[in-house]
Amino acid sequence: MKNQDPGHERARSYKPEHESIRVPENASDLTPRFKLIFSTVAALTALALILNVLLAAFGGDSEQVKGAVEACSTTYMMGFGAIVGLIGGKVA
Repeated sequence: MKNQDPGHERARSYKPEHESIRVPENASDLTPRFKLIFSTVAALTALALILNVLLAAFGGDSEQVKGAVEACSTTYMMGFGAIVGLIGGKVA
């Protein structure tokens, strides 16, 4: 039996359930801008990782080489974080 007193009814959200679920319009929801940014970040990350390995293996022990190795290490770690963030942002 339904309560006839409107003061005792709970306030309900009338947001349809289908609005809260994100449905892609097509199978590939990747825009050209996203593809460009993602490929740029991936290429810079790979380049920094390769340079880091090469400098560590063949660079020597000077302070400049150590600084370059640190810069490359930081760059590829941030690149991996950016890749994870881009993928996570696209999924959400």
